[in-house]
Order: sequence, then C-alpha cells, then structure tokens
Amino acid sequence: MQALAVGALAPLAACAPPLSLNATFLQLWRSHLDLTPEDWRVRLSAYRRLGCREIFLQWVGLEGGRPDDWMASDATLRMIFDEAEHQGLGVHVGLPYDQRWWEMLGNANPRALAAYLDHTRTRGVAYMQAAPWPKRRSFRGWYLPYELEQYNWASAARQALLMPWLDALSRAAQDTSRGRPPCISTYHSRLPTDGSLMNLWSAILDQVAVHPMIQDGVGVSGLANYQALAPLHDMLLARRASFDLVLELFEELPSGSTDGSTFKARSADFDRVKQQWEVARGYGAKRVVAFAIDPWVIDNTPEARALMRAWLDARV
Repeated sequence: MQALAVGALAPLAACAPPLSLNATFLQLWRSHLDLTPEDWRVRLSAYRRLGCREIFLQWVGLEGGRPDDWMASDATLRMIFDEAEHQGLGVHVGLPYDQRWWEMLGNANPRALAAYLDHTRTRGVAYMQAAPWPKRRSFRGWYLPYELEQYNWASAARQALLMPWLDALSRAAQDTSRGRPPCISTYHSRLPTDGSLMNLWSAILDQVAVHPMIQDGVGVSGLANYQALAPLHDMLLARRASFDLVLELFEELPSGSTDGSTFKARSADFDRVKQQWEVARGYGAKRVVAFAIDPWVIDNTPEARALMRAWLDARV
C-alpha cells in the first residue's frame, strides 16, 4: 500500500519546494530489508523530488540481546548507496543501536551504565573501523543513534561518563570519514531537573568534536517547545557552532509516558509543518532535516496522504 502513495510522486516535475529541505532521516526497520532495488529507486526519488539532498540512516540495525534484534545486510545497504549515488544523494550512516539505552539511563547503578557505555563505545568504534561505507562516493559521515537531553545527563558524575564515551566515538568517526565529526540528536526533556541543555552542550562542545541536531521542537507540547530550546540555540549561535534543525513531520500523541517507550504519533497536518518551516528559515541551522518523509509523508494513511497533497500543492 505504501508503494501506491510513493508512486504518486513519480510524475512530479522538478520544482522548488516552499522551503529548502536539505535532508530526511530514514529510520530502517526489519520490513525495509525486503525492499528491492526498484523499491529503493522509487523511495529515494521521492526524497529527491521533495527537496532532499542527503539521507540520515537512523541506524543500520537494532541490537542489545532482545528478540526483535536485527541487522541490515551489506546487500541492503549497497542497494541504498547505489540508488543514492544514482539520485545524487549523500548518505550519513547511523551506527547499530543498542536498544537498552533508555533502560540503562534509568538504572541507578553507575557501574551498570558505565559497562553499557563501554560496550556501545567498543561496538560503535569497531563498526566504523570495519564498515566499507566510507569508501562510497555518497558517504557523508556517521550518525550516533542515541539522543541526549538534560534530564539523564544533569549530574557531574553522569557527564564524567558521557564525555569519554562521546569523545571515543567522535575520534573514530573522524578517523574513518576524512575528519567529519559525527552527528547526534538532542532534545529538551520535559522531566523536572536542575540540569540545563545549554550547559550540557556547552560542556560537550568544549571537549568533543560532535555535530548536534536539535529535535523535538514540536513534540507533545507543540511549538512552545522552541521556547525551551532557545537557550541552547542562542548558545550555539553565540559560539558559531554548526548544528542542524530537525523538522518533525509527525504529531506525537499523549501516551502517559515520558521516555519514548509508548510512543504514539500520526502524520502532522500541513499547518503544523508550515509553522516549523517559518521557524527554520531564520534559525541559523546548517541543514533542515525532516523526520521523516518515510513514513509520515509517503505512507498510505489518510493523514500522510493529506500531508503529501498539501506539500505538493505548496510547490506549484
């Protein structure tokens, strides 16, 4: 069914989008492993026609010892790279994601978190050093698929664990991608804390070469979330730090959970997307990155079809 929605983009003429959308995330799931080269051609062509010039693979697989662990084969990733190069799209590759992240952040035992960070650091560094993707013409760098916020990283003790973990991954990323610092997403947690997202990132950027991607600007709380992000944004501009802004093409629905474990969402309405575009125009970000065209625009739900129609109408 999704192919029908994607196919609606096929006759589009090349024309300028209402905003220069630079990239989209592609959050791979097990179902993507069944796609053929033709399926990838249609998808990546849709990304290109909607204005994207780069793709951020959220991850190349899920691990952590759970029943739903999976890993994309080299053949699947080659199909993505082959079509990306055909379409003129750059590809940022997300490391394997260890699904225990939020569980371990909630663990009060610092030794358990330290051991987990050691494991993911070793695994991430090994993947970057062994992967063939940096040799591909369309490779643009690495993405660390772990989100940083000020609630779990407020204390000095936690930050003392975070900094060497980030630094080791950053150094490996730069060594394997011609000096490009890795990208990592960040958002403002709604949980009460004395921690400051601005202070956290000021400390990170003083010590580690990493490229922040500001997300969750319109989560459950709507556009008011940008106010909570303002101190971080102002600090990044003041120090002339490079960063991206993530434009969310979904509307998160209240679920009673604050850790993402019961995430529920639907495609955003076009007015919500347009308001984000207006913010993005003057935000000073290096890139505006959609999260994500697949599935929130090219799915076959009524909300996705409505968003696609409005998006295409705005391009005329």
